Amino acid sequence: MTHDEKTQLRHQLETRASQLRAILDRPLEGSAVTPDNAIGRLTRLDAMQAGYMTEALRRENTQELAAVERALRRIDSDEYGMCRNCEEPIPFPRLAAKPDTLFCVACAEARERRG
Repeated sequence: MTHDEKTQLRHQLETRASQLRAILDRPLEGSAVTPDNAIGRLTRLDAMQAGYMTEALRRENTQELAAVERALRRIDSDEYGMCRNCEEPIPFPRLAAKPDTLFCVACAEARERRG
């Protein structure tokens, strides 16, 4: 991987980390449903469902931020851009599409098939 490619990937990772931190720093709005709220049964269920979805999205964003931060820590090491499974270099287009990836396409597909 060239220095310019690594610089591009670092910028992508830093940008995504900033975006995720901004999302996670926002207060949760309207996710709490209390018995005191004078709303109907369906409205209450809708509000609870929205709260669950918000919590799930927050967990996903937290996990993605952790992966991006790990990639940023690895980017200056020789292990960045190497597949954790087959230990072959991950092609730059794959890293450009998903700079926090740990696996080449073939190994990622094999992992998905195994479940």
